[in-house]
Amino acid sequence: MRGYERLSLLLVAPLAVVLTSVLYLTMVFVDPAFGRWEVGAAFLAYGVAYYFSNQGLDLLNAVGLVVKSARTNALGSVFCLVLVALATLLKLGLAVIICCYALGALVQAILAIAIVVRRGRVSGEAVLGARVLLRDGGKLLGLNVGQNLAYRADTVLLGALSGQGEVGLYAVATTPASVLRIPSNALGQAAFHDAADGKLSSRAVLGRLVKLFMVLIPVAAVGWIVADWILVLVYGSEYAAAADAFRVLLIAELALAPFLVIGRVVAGLGSTLGASASGLIGVLMLLGFGVAFIPSMGAVGAAWASVIAYSSMSLTASAVFVKFRRDHRRRSGHGDVSEGSPS
Repeated sequence: MRGYERLSLLLVAPLAVVLTSVLYLTMVFVDPAFGRWEVGAAFLAYGVAYYFSNQGLDLLNAVGLVVKSARTNALGSVFCLVLVALATLLKLGLAVIICCYALGALVQAILAIAIVVRRGRVSGEAVLGARVLLRDGGKLLGLNVGQNLAYRADTVLLGALSGQGEVGLYAVATTPASVLRIPSNALGQAAFHDAADGKLSSRAVLGRLVKLFMVLIPVAAVGWIVADWILVLVYGSEYAAAADAFRVLLIAELALAPFLVIGRVVAGLGSTLGASASGLIGVLMLLGFGVAFIPSMGAVGAAWASVIAYSSMSLTASAVFVKFRRDHRRRSGHGDVSEGSPS
């Protein structure tokens, strides 16, 4: 744990370089308002606070306090929501709204640190593990960076290859569709810890996926049926055309669900490069099919590119998982992925 804390502090320096570079690029290519000192300062504060929030929540997950991590995340998000709502109603401006996000992330970080401190450390614990974390964490960059790029590259491609109207329709479509990721992410995080702790069998992984789809499929079906009027009700009649992209994105979210669970299981079992491959393949597929579909199909084309990309991520993660299971069976003569009992 102390190695994790030490490494987290050391990584603030390269983080500051990345944030400053992103701030400059945003100012030049997106909005000159980010060149104002108050907006820039708020942006950097949010970046650092968000980083420490992630580090704190991931530490809770790593020591098995998955429920407390989720609760901490929810409390910080609600706090952020209240602040942003007030800042919007009072028309306090962009810098203040970014500061609201920073304060929400800071609350998450403080709550997470408080839980870790109350839990206590092992007496005489040495500062170990920083090099191991940096080495193995580097191998997992493909999973994390690939996953986040796959989530966002479609919107960037749409902005570059289509009109602003299509970007607006896609933004309206992605927001409600992404709600389907919530149970997948929750289940995947718990499976990550159980796999790393040797308590997750291949049968248990399949059972959890079946239960997950028992929840997701009915929700997606309802969304498909009510798409035409619910989007108009929430966003207005000018966004009625977003329903087509929304329906395709519901398929994309169902295709993504196995990756969000199995990809983390693979990482928890120690196959860091295999997990990274599943994230990177999604980015490559999204870029290729996005360029092919978006110019002629607009937002719907971006949605279909996401379906293909997310499917490839799930299939790759599943293939790596099956290979790991076969290798384990060959070595130990057991059918399960781990020696532990199914959880």
